[in-house]
Amino acid sequence: MRAKGEGALIAYITLGDPSPEESFVLAQSLIDSGSVDVLELGIPFSDPIADGPVIQAAVDRALKAGMNTDIAFDLSRRLKKSIPIVYLTYYNIVLQRGVEKFVGDCADAGVSGIIIADLPFEESRDVRNSCAKYGVDYINIVTPNTPPGRMRMILEGASGFVYVVSNMGVTGARQSLSEGLRDTVSRTIECANGVPVAVGFGISKPAHVSEVIGMGADGAIVGSAIVDMAARKAGIHTILGYVKKLKEGTMPIAPKPGVNVS
Repeated sequence: MRAKGEGALIAYITLGDPSPEESFVLAQSLIDSGSVDVLELGIPFSDPIADGPVIQAAVDRALKAGMNTDIAFDLSRRLKKSIPIVYLTYYNIVLQRGVEKFVGDCADAGVSGIIIADLPFEESRDVRNSCAKYGVDYINIVTPNTPPGRMRMILEGASGFVYVVSNMGVTGARQSLSEGLRDTVSRTIECANGVPVAVGFGISKPAHVSEVIGMGADGAIVGSAIVDMAARKAGIHTILGYVKKLKEGTMPIAPKPGVNVS
């Protein structure tokens, strides 16, 4: 993406909201739009502690519509993929299925990476080992209050991309980004050993996307704003128009030093 003079737009939706089939149609539309570079699919869990009211409500609707992990994998297998697909979920979902089975099913379904929002690094060895075995990226999360030494430990074996939480708190659209975000992004880049860095939580405007890409991040993650539009029945055409504007916020940018753009 840097070589092309642009950052990556990572879009999130909750699988099963408002129904499994409707979420599948939205996911495929986002893939086909040409505006999304990575699609992040949330597997609903009944206690989504990292999520704010918008995604909590989406998770509730999805569970009431009968969404479960088996259906998530079925939908993912059906997607015609031209971009990487990653899962975001919680550890109970993985543990109930069995760590190795869950990761193996990700590989079979064409899911490139997984993010587990509530799994401390010290408890993630089994997941990381299974990911290495099946060629699935384990995507680490760092936050503004991750100390430098801990950040280096977490990111020593990072793969896929690093998920930088932009602020203290839960997911949800915000009017402005955290004042200390630039420092967090800079520290993460220093520790990431060349693995791409993407920023999420609170990003809802093209200006936000431009801002985080301008800080040196490789990508911006937008979730709650898209989920909220779907909840308000905005329609796929309207959602894709919004996503196109977000993508425009990723470019043009200067390539990082050492990137060959010829």
